[in-house]
Amino acid sequence: MMIDPPVDDTASANASRASALGNAPKMRSRNFFPFSLLWFSIVALEISLLAGLYIEHPDIWYHLRNAQQLLTSHSFLRADSYTFTAAGSPLLNFEWLSELPYYFAFEAWGLPGLLAVYLAVLWLIFGAVYYLALRRGANCGDAALVTAAAVALGGYSFGPRMHHFGWLCLTVLLLVLERFQQTGKGLWLLPPLFALWINLHGSWVFGFVVIGIYVVSGLVEGRWGVVTAERWTPAQLKKLLLASAASAVALLANPYGYKLVWYPFELLYRQRLIVNDFAEWQSVDFHHGWGKLAMFMILALLGAAWFSRQPWKLRDILLAAFALWASLTHIRFLLFAAIILVPILGPRLQLFPAYDAKKDKPWLNLAITAVIAGIMLWMYPSAAQLQKKIDSWFPRDALRFMQQKQITGRLFNLYEFGGYIEWNAPTVKTFLDGRTDIFCYNGVFDDYLKINGIERPLELLDQYKIDYVLFPPNRRLTYVLDHSAEWRTIYEDRVVKLYERVPPAATSLKAQSN
Repeated sequence: MMIDPPVDDTASANASRASALGNAPKMRSRNFFPFSLLWFSIVALEISLLAGLYIEHPDIWYHLRNAQQLLTSHSFLRADSYTFTAAGSPLLNFEWLSELPYYFAFEAWGLPGLLAVYLAVLWLIFGAVYYLALRRGANCGDAALVTAAAVALGGYSFGPRMHHFGWLCLTVLLLVLERFQQTGKGLWLLPPLFALWINLHGSWVFGFVVIGIYVVSGLVEGRWGVVTAERWTPAQLKKLLLASAASAVALLANPYGYKLVWYPFELLYRQRLIVNDFAEWQSVDFHHGWGKLAMFMILALLGAAWFSRQPWKLRDILLAAFALWASLTHIRFLLFAAIILVPILGPRLQLFPAYDAKKDKPWLNLAITAVIAGIMLWMYPSAAQLQKKIDSWFPRDALRFMQQKQITGRLFNLYEFGGYIEWNAPTVKTFLDGRTDIFCYNGVFDDYLKINGIERPLELLDQYKIDYVLFPPNRRLTYVLDHSAEWRTIYEDRVVKLYERVPPAATSLKAQSN
């Protein structure tokens, strides 16, 4: 049963916000550097501070190797050539386009270049949702505060990671849909956006979920308590459906065809080991820091629902519900939730007084922003500082030792070391790396988990004819190898231990002496 919408008790507030948005061009003409830019510079400073803490993400190295292979061979990767356990196995490099900016930056500037690319992408992501919150009527202080909280929440997925390009596409999608709702224009951007998105990352699936929520929420009209919905006109709905269909067809504009379109769904049924055993695919644990931030996000939503006098759009309720479900089910999607929630919560916070362009001081805004930019430049880590951080996580000296000794036998390595070895010592064939899909398909990843969990480790190392083991000290596997007559340590530092299989004759002599 349809309920006629009553008189909105926040009509005057909405009207004033609409008036402010309508006068935005005039305000910009009077104020060349508005207060909103100063507020975002503070958020950008927060992003810069957090970004340097996560530079050591292990997957970046095999992504660099992939980009190098693509540019030198002039052909897309279709089979593994880095490992001995999956050599020749068919693969889809579903993030090939995201790898190129990182590779070019690394070739030009080294580690500072990697940091610069991922910083720029994060600035664009959070700058876009901050702008969207302002466009929906949020005060710049409130929008900045919510965006700063979102940065902290999404920090779990920081690092030079390819999926940031996918989330950047998501923010573009949100901006396009917002413009369409306000002006009826701009949907022509969706097909090229999705053609780009599928070559950047598999998160394009979330884009279609968002479009679906926009479509469904506009199929009804009315007000139910504090929930409102506005029906699409037949012309608007037709445009949305046509743009969605064209976007689906545009997904085929990739080097792997339909296989790349199908790939995200393979994750659900062929890569269960990844979902079950990787920390970032686990549910949020409210006892840990990220869980507490997620709890804060939930409380903020409840507080906004309780104290805000603004009606809730059905679209925003469905988007918030989906974002909460995805992020609480898999912690890696906290960044997705952060992106979705900023433009929903920003206009409802209302902690700061309304913006008054007449009282704004553009030169002061510019001066303070320049100081903040100077702080960011001063704090930007040098190549030596970044290298020191990388060396504290990865076996650089051990690889040098292996290259000096010309060690090229079969190596069992820590999962996180795989890509680093492949980039820095390409002649060494690894056991596995971060491209976990191909290792799930052939059972190697399952055996890796068993060896790492010391479930028949010596038997499995024999089965794979492993010659060397490269693993951090103080792990269960290193304890087993330290107490095995079949293995001996040939290199050790604070990051890693390198074991060599003892020849059978030496093993017999050692056993006899014992």
